[in-house]
Amino acid sequence: MAIRKSKTPQSPTQRADQKRVDILKSAGKCFRKTGFHQTSMQEICTEVGLGPGAVYRYFTSKDAIIAAMAEDERRQARTLLSEFHDTDDLPQALSAITRAFAQRYAAISDAGLMTEIYAEGLRNKRVGAVIKKAETEWVDGLADMLRTAQERGQIDQALDAHAAALLLTAMWDGIVIRQAYTPELPEAMLALFDDMLKRWLATATPAAPTANVAASSKRAKPAPAPKAAAPAAEPELDLSPAPAADKPLTQAEIDLRQMSLI
Repeated sequence: MAIRKSKTPQSPTQRADQKRVDILKSAGKCFRKTGFHQTSMQEICTEVGLGPGAVYRYFTSKDAIIAAMAEDERRQARTLLSEFHDTDDLPQALSAITRAFAQRYAAISDAGLMTEIYAEGLRNKRVGAVIKKAETEWVDGLADMLRTAQERGQIDQALDAHAAALLLTAMWDGIVIRQAYTPELPEAMLALFDDMLKRWLATATPAAPTANVAASSKRAKPAPAPKAAAPAAEPELDLSPAPAADKPLTQAEIDLRQMSLI
């Protein structure tokens, strides 16, 4: 005869936590079907199998349910982040987080629900306040992780850790939205993303000098002074005596010339 094992009774707190989880799961299922504004509280009650009084005991309104879902989303993300906080290979850890997000929102309905939650936060002040608080905690935690890696010399110390955390978060959110339209992200794209992160976060190192630069660093010998041009040769002077000026002819010379003409 088989012995039936009795279940360990849950404490009141555990039962309350489980009811809360059940309501959020049922609400998420309804929201995926028809969206936030088209879903009524009665539909959520029907889906979870509880009366309105029991549901309102945990959540006072539909907005409270949406806010709780947003908070749970980022709480799961922070848990994921804490697992890699003390990593010795930050780029590899960020690659793992990228793939974890891609897997977490692989279903179109999950990606659509997350997108709708954030869109609702822009319209609804109550939901927006919860999202802003959750986002601040997330970005601060990621920035702290980056600073730790900078102190260890793992990534470029010149990076603004907070700005880098914001950019990383924006890229991951973009991947989730893109995955809704491209259900199966190509591995080549994820590999390219990993390579981009490694190049971006890499510690800056001075480039090795080229041969020309190294040669120029040596003491340069002074160039020989240009030779002076040879002076132009002076014209030779004709020192021969100039011909004497014509003297007046004598009568005898005149007679002699006339005789030569005869």
